[in-house]
Amino acid sequence: MGIDWVSLFFCYFSGILLSRDFIVMPGRKKKAHEARLRRKGFIPVRLKVKKKIAVPKATRMASISKMESLEEAQPGSLDEFPFLSDPKTMEYVEGSRTMFIMRGLPGCGKSSLAKQIADAYGNTVVCSADSFRYVNGVYVFDRNKLQESHEKCRELARLSADSSINVLIVDNTNIRVWEFKYYLEIARRRQYTVVLVEPRTPWKWDVHELGKKNSHDVPERKIREMAGRYEIAVPLYFGWFLNGDDSARVLTVGEQVLKQLGEVREFAEEFKCYSESGTGYLDLTKYFTREAFTGNKNSIHCTAMFTKYGKVPGSEAYTTSEMVVNSCGQVFRIEIVGFLITPRTFGARVRLTEYQKKLWGQDDYETVNHGTPVRGVRSRNISGESEGWDGGLPSSPSLSNRFAGLGIEEEIFDEGAADNLANSATEHESEDTERDYKFCPTWGFGRRAHITLGCAPGIPPVQTGLDLIEVISTEAMTSDLSGMESTHESAASDLESVTSELSLISDPGTFSIKKGEARCYGDGRWVVYLDKSIHVDAMFSGFY
Repeated sequence: MGIDWVSLFFCYFSGILLSRDFIVMPGRKKKAHEARLRRKGFIPVRLKVKKKIAVPKATRMASISKMESLEEAQPGSLDEFPFLSDPKTMEYVEGSRTMFIMRGLPGCGKSSLAKQIADAYGNTVVCSADSFRYVNGVYVFDRNKLQESHEKCRELARLSADSSINVLIVDNTNIRVWEFKYYLEIARRRQYTVVLVEPRTPWKWDVHELGKKNSHDVPERKIREMAGRYEIAVPLYFGWFLNGDDSARVLTVGEQVLKQLGEVREFAEEFKCYSESGTGYLDLTKYFTREAFTGNKNSIHCTAMFTKYGKVPGSEAYTTSEMVVNSCGQVFRIEIVGFLITPRTFGARVRLTEYQKKLWGQDDYETVNHGTPVRGVRSRNISGESEGWDGGLPSSPSLSNRFAGLGIEEEIFDEGAADNLANSATEHESEDTERDYKFCPTWGFGRRAHITLGCAPGIPPVQTGLDLIEVISTEAMTSDLSGMESTHESAASDLESVTSELSLISDPGTFSIKKGEARCYGDGRWVVYLDKSIHVDAMFSGFY
């Protein structure tokens, strides 16, 4: 498609197309980005360096000056968004790649909010189709050029992402999900964490007020029609997303743990069948891969709720809940307390805070079924497309009947915890207090929280959570068996009947490594308990 040089010429000199407020980047990237824009037909723009987070005194863009004057009196607007008010979140965004996709009806305050975000950060580009609709400095909506303006907007976003812009802001109405699908693909390819942003102005759904406030004279009839098409965007899953640097850091520590375990004779013996053929050299860093992972292979996350684009019951209610809406785009400190290694999966265990548990929507009691063996070791139910809950309530595991009378079924297989919605985060607080064991670091609500670091060939990431559920139950048995004989003498015969299965559990064996201590719970299940927890920052949002 040819470039409308006349329109671009006037846009440049009127300061509308891409003012210095709309592209902000470090000086070292100025020439490269200018060259990319020039080759694609975009007019080179003025660039500036921002050494710290601060609101610039630059002249407001003509295209949003009217909107700002209408909304400047809105009280406390910045405080409602953590990426504009929380120092920890702002520091994370400044050093990571984040894509803010604005959503909302005309006149609700999208462009004003987009401008506030752009002012808050350096190395920022705002992409708006409206910026390509000015003629001689006057906004002209031409339906025949609608597609062309959006194509130019998408091209600007792609070029900016390829130039490693830290903060990308897509400022369009984005009423339906398909309208911003292209930007989601860019985010996946270039490792951007996506945050959907809707203004929280009181009139955001008031068609009459929107008709008066929108800066492009969109009639009420059209706004009402757009409101009727508005879609709730439910992602594949919600979670806490680590940036590229912290992802690499955790993966590096994980590799170190695997190599240290390889020096433990018992571990090496159990995993020798996974060594390089003919060499006997154990290198599980090559055995565990991330090929089956959805999205970018170099970024890791901790899933909070698997929503499967709205197909999971309750996912839409979770997506629109006040807690989730207010937390999207906020950075949390994630605590990694250990690692899980099985012949199928390799993951990091996460201990959630009480606040993080309010965002937890996964099933801590999901049924674990055994199916086709993986290289001679029994495997779990690996159905599912991604990490997360399949939406069904958990049934009683088959082991609960076999341990009847041993006094542990109430703690391990409490069916009352099936309701794991966000408002039930306090159900197991007393359990957490009682089980402050060194070798049982995650218990109660949110026990399943983890980060999948790698999987065996053909194994999907969802398997990590299922393996962890089983290990946590085994940890609980280990803790209880030490005092079981004295408190459950009447169940002695029952205990003897399952001695063969509990032999490894009752005496799992503890091995010291540089990072902490490792235990084997049989069936190829090893757990590393770190001497010192790893803390990383992660942004809560959805993967779309």
